[in-house]
Amino acid sequence: MAKKTTSKKKTTKKKTTSTKKTAKKAAAKTTTSKKAAKKTASKKATKKTATKKAVKKTATKKVAKKVAAAAAPAATPAATPAATPAATPAATPAATPAATPAQRDDGVIEEAVLNWTDLTGARTGATSFGSNKFYKAKIEDVGGRFKITFNYGRVGQSGQTKIEWAATLDQARRKFNSKVNAKTAKGYRRIEIRNEAEERAKAKAKGVKTEHSEKKAKRTGPKREFHSEVETLLRTMYSSTGNAVKKGLSSAAGVSNKAPLGNLSDAQLDKGADILEEVEDLLNKSQSPARQKLINLTNDFLSNIPRNIDHARRGSRLDIDQILLNSKERLEEQRKFITLLRDIHLQEAVFKEAADSDDPVEVWYDGLGCDISYVEPNTAEFKRVQGYFDNGQSPMNSNFYNMLKVVKIWRVERQGKKPHFDTYAEEMKNRKDATGVIVGWHGTRTENLMGISRSGLLMPENLPKGVHITGKAFGKGIYHAPCWADAGKPRKAPDGKTYKRYNGALKSMNYTSLRGAYYGTSNTGNRGFMFLEEIALGVPEVHLTACWDRPRPATGYDYIYAQAFGNPRLSHDEIVTFHENASRLTHVLEIGHKRA
Repeated sequence: MAKKTTSKKKTTKKKTTSTKKTAKKAAAKTTTSKKAAKKTASKKATKKTATKKAVKKTATKKVAKKVAAAAAPAATPAATPAATPAATPAATPAATPAATPAQRDDGVIEEAVLNWTDLTGARTGATSFGSNKFYKAKIEDVGGRFKITFNYGRVGQSGQTKIEWAATLDQARRKFNSKVNAKTAKGYRRIEIRNEAEERAKAKAKGVKTEHSEKKAKRTGPKREFHSEVETLLRTMYSSTGNAVKKGLSSAAGVSNKAPLGNLSDAQLDKGADILEEVEDLLNKSQSPARQKLINLTNDFLSNIPRNIDHARRGSRLDIDQILLNSKERLEEQRKFITLLRDIHLQEAVFKEAADSDDPVEVWYDGLGCDISYVEPNTAEFKRVQGYFDNGQSPMNSNFYNMLKVVKIWRVERQGKKPHFDTYAEEMKNRKDATGVIVGWHGTRTENLMGISRSGLLMPENLPKGVHITGKAFGKGIYHAPCWADAGKPRKAPDGKTYKRYNGALKSMNYTSLRGAYYGTSNTGNRGFMFLEEIALGVPEVHLTACWDRPRPATGYDYIYAQAFGNPRLSHDEIVTFHENASRLTHVLEIGHKRA
C-alpha cells in the first residue's frame, strides 16, 4: 500500500507542475502578438469562446477535441429559452445511447461474467462447502433509460437477481464498474464470453457465412418427413449434448434452456487448457505433488471454467478429494469437457433455431450435414453390420464379453466425405504390401455423437488447444479398433504358432456411456453408441509396445498397427491413421445389454 501512495503523490506533483507550466505558457501567449495567438488557437483547435480554464486543459489535440465535444451540448441550455426547461433533459439522454454505446443485437451494451472457486474456504471462510460462485452484470438500453442487472449465486444454481436503473449511460457504467471492480478485488476472475458480433466478424474475415443472431428466413416448401427412428437419434444427439453442458456449466457461463451451450470464448477455454497442462507437468514431476499446489491449480481451473461441484457434497461438507485435479484421469475428464464445449459452439445457431421451431427435427438434421437413414431389422444390411459386432469378440473384455447386443442401426454419411475417402483409398490400395480397406469401430460418449457426426474424426494438430485426445501410446493420430475379416478364427503368427485375431468392438464399447464401460465416469446409460467406419490402410508400421507421441509413422509407412495378435504384451489390436481422409463413418449402432 505504501508504494501505491508514493506513486500517487508523485503523479500529483507531476500534474501540479504540469498545470503550473501550462498556466505560465498560457499567460505568456496572452501577451504575444495576434499572429502567435492564432497559431496557438489552431494547434489546440479551440473556439473563440473557450474559457481560460478550457485552454489550460487542452495540452494535447486529443484533449482539445474532447473539450470541444463537451462544450457543444453545454451551449444548448444557454440558447434554450428559460420557459422550456423540460425539453432539455428529455433530449440529452435520448441522444447519448444512440451515439455512444456499441449495442449488441440483444440490446446489451456491456456485460461482465465473473467466477470464483475456493474449495477450502481459506479466503472466504466458507469452510463447509467452499466457495464456488458466479457474478454476472450487464447494461441494457431500455427506451433511453439504462437497466443494470446483477445476477449472482453458487455455480449450478440460478442465483439471485438485482436490478438498478440509471438516467444516463455514464451513471449506468459507474454502477456497473463499481460492483464488478469490487468483486475482482475480492478474487473473482473475469471470464471472456463469446461476443456474437465478434464471431460474425471473424467468420466474415475467413469468408465463412454465419447466421449467428440473425433472423433466418423461414423454411419454405412442404415439411420433410423423417423416419421416427431418425428423429429419435437426432433428439438423443442434441439433448444429450445440451444436457451435459447445462449440468456441467450452469448459468455462470451463459447456459439457459433456450441456449444450453454456454458461450465461453475460445480464449477462455485456452486458459483452462493451459491450467490443465500445468497440473499435468506437476503430476509428471512428482508421484505425490504438494496437496496445496493441486488445490491452488484446481481453484484456478474452476475459476476460469465454471463447473458445478455440488455432486461432491457429503453430508454437511464438501469432499474436496472428489474434485481435486490430482490424477491424469481427472485431467482427461476436464479435457473431454473442453472438447465438448468447443464442438457444440459450432452448433450454436442450430440450437437457437431449433428452440424457436415448432418442430426442430428438420433443423437438427440439416445442422449435422449428414445423410441419415434407419436400417430396418432383419434386412441383409442389418444382419451384416450386426455380424461385424458379434463375430470374434475379444474375451479380454470380460466386462462386456458375450453380454451385449445390437439394438438399432442407422446409416450415416457425412455430406461430401466419400469422394475424398475413395481417392485416398485408391492411392493406398495401389501401394505394395498395402493392407487395403477394412471396417473398424470408434466408440464415444453419447454427448459426443453430435460433434463427431458433424465434424468427423480430426487429426490432433487440427484440434483446438486443450481438446481431449483419446490415447497417445501409439502416436498422435486417429485411433480405431479394427474388425478383421478373420476375427475370432485361428491364424498363424510370425512365430509359427496359431492364435486368434479378435474383433475390437468391445474395446470401443468401453469408451461409451453404457453401464459398465471401463473408461471415464458416469457410465450409467442403458444404451451406448458407436460408429462403424471404413478405413483405408496402406503399409503398416508394426509395433509390439507403445511408441508414445509419434507424430507420424516412419518414412515408407502409412499407419501404425499396434499388434496384439500373437503378442502377450498388448491386450488389443489398434489402428492409428494419420490422414483425415483415411476413414469415413458409415453407420451408428445403438448397443444394449442382453439382459436389461
